Amino acid sequence: FFLLFVLVTAPALFFLLNVANANIEEEGIGGEKEGVVSLETRLEFAEEAEREIESDVVFPAEAPDDDFDIKDDDEDVSLLYAQITEDLKPFLKNKVTREMTNRARVKYGTENHRAFGFVWVKNELFLATRRPSREFNGHHVQLIYEYFYDLCEVFGKTKTREEDGETSSEDGSKLPPMEMALSTFDYNPPDEERLPVLCFCRDLEFPEETGCILHPGFGFRHNKIDENVYARKEEFDEDFPWSKKDEKLVGRFTMYPRMGRHAEIRARKNFVDWAENRTSLEDGFLDVKMYSKISLREHMEHKYILHLDGQGHSFQFEEKLGLNSVVVSEKKLFQTYFSKFLKPKTHYLEFWENDEKPEDVLEVLHYARTHDEEMQQIAKNGQKFAQKYFTKKARLKYYRELFRRFAEEAMAYEVTETPENAIRICCPGHACEENDIDVKKYAEENF
Repeated sequence: FFLLFVLVTAPALFFLLNVANANIEEEGIGGEKEGVVSLETRLEFAEEAEREIESDVVFPAEAPDDDFDIKDDDEDVSLLYAQITEDLKPFLKNKVTREMTNRARVKYGTENHRAFGFVWVKNELFLATRRPSREFNGHHVQLIYEYFYDLCEVFGKTKTREEDGETSSEDGSKLPPMEMALSTFDYNPPDEERLPVLCFCRDLEFPEETGCILHPGFGFRHNKIDENVYARKEEFDEDFPWSKKDEKLVGRFTMYPRMGRHAEIRARKNFVDWAENRTSLEDGFLDVKMYSKISLREHMEHKYILHLDGQGHSFQFEEKLGLNSVVVSEKKLFQTYFSKFLKPKTHYLEFWENDEKPEDVLEVLHYARTHDEEMQQIAKNGQKFAQKYFTKKARLKYYRELFRRFAEEAMAYEVTETPENAIRICCPGHACEENDIDVKKYAEENF
């Protein structure tokens, strides 16, 4: 009878305890610091999000290997749009209100110096937060202006002068009115409000603990990846054929600390220190150093290029993937707008499977050197992915699909008027007024 009593009452007791705990946490008495999400809450978020995503979103990269292939149509980048569906999912149930947008602006762009709010209305682009400055934004002022350049192109406001006269992109000008906040943070900490904000990466284990909506990010423009890598594919392939590359794993890094979970263990310095202390013959294939730069062309002399993320996701990954060498990357801790469609052993190699020392990179290299044809194919797959999905044309398509769907599906209100105190963003090629943000002039004078 005692066992029967326990079996009958235990579920009810468990439910009541959960309700009590939820009430305590909601009232702020659960011992959590402000702005910090408990592990229990994160797990609840994760389980809820996983159920929702599994029911509606299918990521092609999760299919069997034989089912994954990049379509020959270079114009079709719709593979990545499943990520937009996932990111907008939370805002389809609880629509984005004007209050949420205003709160996101304040939280990310006013209370903090690494974000801004923008508005697209009446065929004009506006800044809805304070004017960027080095005094307030620090070095992130450059990132903000690089985002202004990107947004001008997304909304079709950039004019360029070519041999056949002045031309302008018009696709983006047809986007519906909308407004958002955009974070320039390398890593966005947990946000219990889960306010909608554009960010270029988020925690891979608990993606639902912020309102982060993934997008391509500033690194493509900042690192000039289009000009330096993607546009030079034929040159690089001709100058550095696979047969002439050596078998070293090469990597050069700056001393960025890691943010988020695993910060102390996964810092770049830890791997570099470990690699530099290797002395066996097997480890002679490691050429990894800190603060010792080499050119892109020098990287391509090697079959294997090491990738370690920085504070958050590092845009060096997108750069290295286009070099027709095999990218050997630490196991990803950060999610990007494309990461669910890239597969280890198909597009790149992965190591550091857990937070112990990264000796497993030696096993990865041993396998690679004994499977040369497979490695050559992986290098080609990675390069092909980059050439198809990372180019400016592909990124603009992603942005426009994201902004269109955000405006039409996620927003609970319409943007009809220019916000009070908003500043017009004067895009390159246009005549600017005195109070406008002259994107091109400011960038040329300061950067």
